[in-house]
Amino acid sequence: MAEKDEFAPLRFLDGDGSYSLMLTEFSPWAATFEELEWDGGGYSWHGVADALVRLKAPKLKKKIKYDPEGSMFVAFGPDRDALVQLARLMLEAMADPAVLREAIEKANPRLMD
Repeated sequence: MAEKDEFAPLRFLDGDGSYSLMLTEFSPWAATFEELEWDGGGYSWHGVADALVRLKAPKLKKKIKYDPEGSMFVAFGPDRDALVQLARLMLEAMADPAVLREAIEKANPRLMD
C-alpha cells in the first residue's frame, strides 16, 4: 500500500484496486465539535463526510463506504477519484471553520455518535 501525503492530516492509502481515506488526529477541530455538542471523533467525522458529500458532491454517495470507530474515521472503496474528491471536501472543511460548522449542523445525527 502506498500512502499519499498530499492529503495530510488525512491518510490516503492506495492498495491493489482498493483505496482508503483515514483520519486519526481530531484535536485541531475539537473546539468546533464541542461548541455544537458533538464528540468530534471518528463517528462525528463520518457524519461530516456524509454531509459534505450530500451537500457538495451527491454523485459520490454510492461510490464511498464508511467504517468509522471512535478513534478513527475511515472511508473506502474501489473508486480512487471518489475518495480523492472526498479528501478535498474534508480538507476544505478542516481549513475553513464555517464549512466545517455547516457540515456538522447538516449532518445526520445518527452518524455523529
